Amino acid sequence: MGLVCGIAGIWERSGRLVDPAALDRMSAILRHRGPDGDGLHLDGEIGLANRRLAIVDPTPAGDQPMSLPERGLWLTYNGEIHNYPELRRELEAGGARFRTQTDTEVVLHAYAAWGADAFDRFNGMWALGIWDERERTLVLSRDRFGIKPLCYSVRDGRVVFASEPKAILEAFPEERVADDAEIDRFLRGCYTDSGEATFFANVKSLLPATTLVVTRDSLHARRYWSFEPGDERPRDDAEECFRELLRDSVRVRMRSDVPVGACLSGGLDSSAIAALVETPDERPMQCFSLLYDGWVDDESEYSRAAAGARPGRFVVHWVRPESSKLVETMRQIVWHHDAPMPLRGRIAQWFTMQEAGRHVKVVLDGQGGDELLAGYSHFVLPYLVDRLRRPTAGADGLLSELGDLARIEGRSALWFLALASGRYARSVAGLPRWGIHRPPPPPGAPTGRPYRSTLNNALWTELSSEGLPEVLHAEDALSMAFSIESRTPFLDHRLVELCFSLPYTDKISAGWTKSVLRRSLAGIVPPEILARRRKLGFSAPVAEWLRLEENLRDVREVLLDGRCVARGLVDPRRLEVALTAFERGPARFAAAQTGRMWRWITLELWFREFVDQVGRPTREGARVRHSG
Repeated sequence: MGLVCGIAGIWERSGRLVDPAALDRMSAILRHRGPDGDGLHLDGEIGLANRRLAIVDPTPAGDQPMSLPERGLWLTYNGEIHNYPELRRELEAGGARFRTQTDTEVVLHAYAAWGADAFDRFNGMWALGIWDERERTLVLSRDRFGIKPLCYSVRDGRVVFASEPKAILEAFPEERVADDAEIDRFLRGCYTDSGEATFFANVKSLLPATTLVVTRDSLHARRYWSFEPGDERPRDDAEECFRELLRDSVRVRMRSDVPVGACLSGGLDSSAIAALVETPDERPMQCFSLLYDGWVDDESEYSRAAAGARPGRFVVHWVRPESSKLVETMRQIVWHHDAPMPLRGRIAQWFTMQEAGRHVKVVLDGQGGDELLAGYSHFVLPYLVDRLRRPTAGADGLLSELGDLARIEGRSALWFLALASGRYARSVAGLPRWGIHRPPPPPGAPTGRPYRSTLNNALWTELSSEGLPEVLHAEDALSMAFSIESRTPFLDHRLVELCFSLPYTDKISAGWTKSVLRRSLAGIVPPEILARRRKLGFSAPVAEWLRLEENLRDVREVLLDGRCVARGLVDPRRLEVALTAFERGPARFAAAQTGRMWRWITLELWFREFVDQVGRPTREGARVRHSG
């Protein structure tokens, strides 16, 4: 089968020879992505590198870069093609002859047989570079949802690509220049990863579902995913189709020669995966769940319920995130993320992956379920808009339904409606959910409203630009920090296409989010989990921890340091006032300000890790000042 890896490559299109030392540096800094081996292919003006994390067929037969000599193809590849056995049989029927058992070789033969059309046949996650010796063409491709990262830069005829920006910076330090527009968007509260921009001015992210064909004289991007929105009509078999597609998605993502574990939060998505997964009787699945002694938002009772519903199938490892040295943990997260980032579930996810890395190389995770099935509170208002538009709906029972939906955040119905309305109104008006004017979307950000229903359009935006890409960036960065491959069954494209062909009432209905998922798994997932309404995710008491004396001292050192002040990004007087209020104010106030504080800290840590290098370029040009 395949490998989760770190990939890198250089093409000197001017004809200059690739510097082997530059390629070596790119490979070395990606070691965490592939500690099991490394390989290089150098041929004059082209160089490819690969770091290997062996999941199946760990023999040298699976080493990369891999070639198909009879066709003049070289491949460096990161990911897993889950339907590779089926593709292999099809290719063998067409005359292809294989010498390994890897999906890497299936990718090579598929490209030789079908060209760039091969990518639309893949079910999986991937980022890859193919060098065609005959055509003198470099082809880069990324999976439909951007589960696996791929970035590139173009300068003076040189094209460089890698799994992570840090690899490009390590070889070519002139790329250590910050993107002012992306920093501006970040400080205004916008989503990151919503287009092709990274936080480096000349390093771009290849968009999901995109193939980039590079010739000596041009770059041409093409979207390969052929999916078109459905008609959003009800289906009598919606529950059965959803359940069986999810079951099959879990099944193909269990294809591995090493043990597969699971992140089990006790939420609906991870519990659904645990309920459907098939494990060998002699090898229980290793699961990783959070445990906070005495914290009000501890979810361990639900994790126990999910695991306990199938006795003997799971071994649960309880993860207790550490509150000490929090800023140092944030620094490590920033380094692996190559960017500042919003808070969300970063701390809990970091410690969960750290524990998982001690036991397994592969985990299943529930990312994507909320974006497909409207699990977040900000989807409530789009649903209400659709509901009131239905000729037969009216307002009967609306307040009661809203009261049920308000329990996602544990608020009263009226307060929740006001909050959700503000978030949604700011979103559709071009404003972020935090109430500050949003700059224009970055280049490459998907646009358009392809669906009739307001809710399905909101979900499509979340899936393609305003949410999921940032979640998947973190999922990859934090899992690969500990050399783990994370697989996401909810992001099987067959399941995604089904969900977006269903009406909005299969997402939210009668006061329940994720309606089709709850209905399809009734009697399979424990009832106390199916009945959960409040959305927590992989949470942690970050506000409480940041206010500990040790951590506050580190926060002040970072934000009030002369380097941070000299950047001119945040007014220093208002920053001091904000820090004092965060430190001494009521706990509820501090919790509300934690997200903003996290953004400030991670941005400054990012500058220190990636831009403030002796003898290397720093930011240039005008800087936007933010008062916070």
